[in-house]
Amino acid sequence: MTILKPSSDWFNLAIPTSSTTKSALDYHQIPIDLDSKGNQEPLVKVSDYGIKSRSAYAHKLAPYHHSFTKALPVPLLRETVATKLAQVNSQIKSCGVELLVLDGFRPIELQQELWDHFIEIARQIMPDAKDQELVAYVGQYWSDPRHFVEDDYRTWPTHNTGGAVDLTLQDVDTGQDLFMGSVFDDVDSVSSTRYFEDLTMTSLSALEARKNRRLLYHAITSSGFLNYHHEWWHFDYGTQMAIMNGSQETIASYGRATIVK
Repeated sequence: MTILKPSSDWFNLAIPTSSTTKSALDYHQIPIDLDSKGNQEPLVKVSDYGIKSRSAYAHKLAPYHHSFTKALPVPLLRETVATKLAQVNSQIKSCGVELLVLDGFRPIELQQELWDHFIEIARQIMPDAKDQELVAYVGQYWSDPRHFVEDDYRTWPTHNTGGAVDLTLQDVDTGQDLFMGSVFDDVDSVSSTRYFEDLTMTSLSALEARKNRRLLYHAITSSGFLNYHHEWWHFDYGTQMAIMNGSQETIASYGRATIVK
């Protein structure tokens, strides 16, 4: 897919309604071509492709303010994914912004650590909820790792493939993160990609968030990535989740990835 030339038009172009209402619990039956060229690609450091990165789970950042023990020190992605993001990054710098990758490949141990963390948050939010209700709530934002089996693609979280990426935008001159209307990983409706499209807005904060989300969304999807509608920061390429979110492919290219030491 040809990358669109960035322009101020992107700020005025509404984010479209998602083609699916499914969640991160619903993509696992989509098949993966484990012999595909893509699935043979290595994991690479995002920083080696000229893209700024900040490992969200290795640093004491909002909303956690603590690091996770299984977090990687730097974000990793599949080679093609990193290459595509580098192309996007060079394009959007004409708008005075650049990409900031927060997370990519996620070891299953980290996925489990995050799942457990948010199940506990869900218990606090919904103290009377049954276990299946807690799973459904957390499953809006996290792939369930509890049934992970190394040789069963129906159990692989999308971030375990190296084809899923969490990212935001930074100002090129100041290095400041752009205001997106919510913190990264906020488990609330405000994190939905179209949240500010659906509001009758008068506040400058809402207008700024909508503008920045539009730029991020159109810049990344113009290169073939698919956004997950519950999370403005999450995009997939070549994964089961990408197909669930509207990719024209019927078989995923990326399966479970491993770090080659």
